Amino acid sequence: MPDLINKLSSYAALIGVIGAIGGGFYAWGEFNTRLSAVENVSYETIDLSGITDDIKELNEKINDRVNALGASQEEDYIALLDSQAADYNELQDTIRSLRGVVDSLKADIAINGKAIEFNGIKIEEAIARSENPLAN
Repeated sequence: MPDLINKLSSYAALIGVIGAIGGGFYAWGEFNTRLSAVENVSYETIDLSGITDDIKELNEKINDRVNALGASQEEDYIALLDSQAADYNELQDTIRSLRGVVDSLKADIAINGKAIEFNGIKIEEAIARSENPLAN
């Protein structure tokens, strides 16, 4: 009887090893199938020639308008853009400083909230002590 159990266990081990090797080959085949599917994907190219033509037309229109404005109007336009850029930079600086103030206020609020929690706990302890005659 022990010989039969040993033979059965050795056959079961042999079948397990063969199954594991077969599973490995199956997984390798699936991997290669997926890899070949990914390698054979063709990507469509987009024709951008129409867009580049549109960009050229826009550049020509802009250059024509700048030339039509003349030198004095162009300088006025550039000065206006510079002043708007300065105003924008000043506004950005103001927003940054306000953001810093808001962040510091958030920190102060969080600290005050924790202090209120701490004081509430202390009040509860004092109430509990006052109700207990043996606490003194």
